[in-house]
This record gives sequence, structure tokens and C-alpha cells, in this order.
Amino acid sequence: MLGFMPRNTHTNNSYTKNSYTKNSGFTLIELVIVIVVLGILAATAVPKFINLRTDAKAKNLESIHGSMRSALQLVYSRAVLKGENIGAGTININGTSVPLYNGYPSVRGRDSFIAINAQVKAWLDIDSTDRNTANKDRNSAPFFTDKSTAQNHIYIFFTENYDQKSGRFKCRVRYENPVTTTPLPPVITVLTDEC
Repeated sequence: MLGFMPRNTHTNNSYTKNSYTKNSGFTLIELVIVIVVLGILAATAVPKFINLRTDAKAKNLESIHGSMRSALQLVYSRAVLKGENIGAGTININGTSVPLYNGYPSVRGRDSFIAINAQVKAWLDIDSTDRNTANKDRNSAPFFTDKSTAQNHIYIFFTENYDQKSGRFKCRVRYENPVTTTPLPPVITVLTDEC
């Protein structure tokens, strides 16, 4: 009981104790209720936070897709102006020699992973590193580029997903410039199921 109780006013000299008590702290029941409520809040907030992270990664890849489409139109326009839009060709973008096939970037088998990354960064505004650097330093850049020469594919992965990388991993952007006798535009595939 909180409050003030009057002192014992008897005149005997015996020791008298104050009759008021001071409550401090919480009861065990109150603490248990608070812990249960916090547990419920955490159980509902954590999955939402995880979903936000997945959604953010998916949106990043979709953004790269959009930027890539716009950049490819600029590359193609430059290739047409330079007469490099039929068959194999090369144009220089920002001091980097970019190989082309039918006016769009292609993959040369002899190009290193460092060269492929430099070529991609020449025509696409992206903070990426090459595959080998990403393998050594996962904090080197948010993204890394990879290639499949046989398929004429360029891949963009999150560097934090380096250990999961493969052509089948479903958190990536894949650029493909099909090598055909009839010129076809490049195909950009975005997979976000495993982000």
C-alpha cells in the first residue's frame, strides 16, 4: 500500500517502525507479461524485416535491368554511328574497348574477369567488381560480374551471394547477346526467387 501512515504517537520509549512501505520494481507477473508481449512483437517484426531485405534486393536487380536496357540502346546507337552494328565489332566507351555482336556488347572468350567487369562498367553505371576480386573480398563492391563465354552471357550477382553463384542461382541478372545469323536484340533475365 502506497501512501503515508502516521507514526505511532505512544510515549513509550520502545522502538517503533514506520508503518508506510515503499514499492519498488515490478512483480513477477508484470515481467512475464512484458516478456510475452515483446516475444509476440519480435515474432511478427522479424519476418517483415527479412521480407523487406528480400524485396530491396529484388528491386535492386530490377533497377539494374532497367538501367541495362537504357544503356544498351545508347551502345547500339553508338555502334550504328560507328558502323559496328552488323556482326562482330568493337567500340570505345569511356576509354574501354567493348566487344560487340550486332551492335550490342558481347563476351570475348579471351577477356579476363577483370576485363569483362571493366567492359560492363563502361556501358552500365554499376558499382561492381570482377568475380575473382569478389571471391577474395566480399566487401569490395555490392555486385560482381561473371561470364559464360560459351553462352555469350554476362551475369551480375550480389557479392554477398558469392558462395551461391551459378547459372542456376535465382538472385541475379543475366545478359545474353544471342549469336545468330539473323540479328536479335539482347535478352536480359532477372531472377529474384532466391534473394
